[in-house]
Amino acid sequence: MKTRFSALAALLIGVTAAAASFADEPLTGALEKVAKDQIAAFNKEDATATMSFAYTKSPAYDTAKSELGPLFADTDAKAELVSFKFVGHDDELAVARAKVKVTSSAAGFQNNVVDALMIFHSEGGAWKVFDTYVLGSELVK
Repeated sequence: MKTRFSALAALLIGVTAAAASFADEPLTGALEKVAKDQIAAFNKEDATATMSFAYTKSPAYDTAKSELGPLFADTDAKAELVSFKFVGHDDELAVARAKVKVTSSAAGFQNNVVDALMIFHSEGGAWKVFDTYVLGSELVK
């Protein structure tokens, strides 16, 4: 009896997880699009467009805005979204884990892949990057 209950519980958990995952697909796609569009703006060295994907009340907003100009002037850095995995959401925030590769031929720049949790917040009906917490990074060629 206990074995049947365990098997049934495992099956129900699996079905529930699959349903929740399917329900989150539109949100996952929307968040991944924000990340890709922000990276595309960054690669064009368009600070205004890059910042348009950032939540304006983010604790890092002003710092990021002030650092983009000098970064664009000093390096010809290019970013690429290597992976994006939706983690979860509540009624205010959504979280995804992303890996972004950043490369440049500028002297002294070390190409790298950053593994981070991206936190998104809705602003004016659109998802925006609220903050990013770096989990780790790796130097690459």
